[in-house]
Amino acid sequence: MTTRGEPEVMRRYRHILRTAATDWQETAHRHALTTLGTSARAAILGEVQRLLLAGTRLGAHDTHDIARILVLAERRRPRVLLDGMRPDLLRRLATAVVESPAGRMLRAGYDVWDGEDPPLPPDPPLEVDHHQRWMDLVAAPDPYARRDPGYRRRRG
Repeated sequence: MTTRGEPEVMRRYRHILRTAATDWQETAHRHALTTLGTSARAAILGEVQRLLLAGTRLGAHDTHDIARILVLAERRRPRVLLDGMRPDLLRRLATAVVESPAGRMLRAGYDVWDGEDPPLPPDPPLEVDHHQRWMDLVAAPDPYARRDPGYRRRRG
């Protein structure tokens, strides 16, 4: 999914997220978070906690862990952060990642990249609620109980 009218820095950031190895992405994000400062890291962490319900025990000083969460979130569910994060904060993060030493190194192949995002993985099937199934079995009329009124007392 290519976004029309997308700023160049956002396209470069998406390129890094889609094509670079995870460890290099983490390095670029770690450096970017360090250069952004504590207040920006706290704001980014707040967005991560709001969007992903993760990182609740982290603080703004946990740069490595925040970088890891950012990278893994986009790996597991593409565009979750790109579409959900505040635009001004996302642009600051993207600019810092793209301009980081690792980010500059990861520009290889940008000129031939098609700009497509990977397809979204299907939602996992809902788990069976075993408690509800147990309640249905207990509450369901027992065919033997109708014939023999003392059946439940002897059984239970």
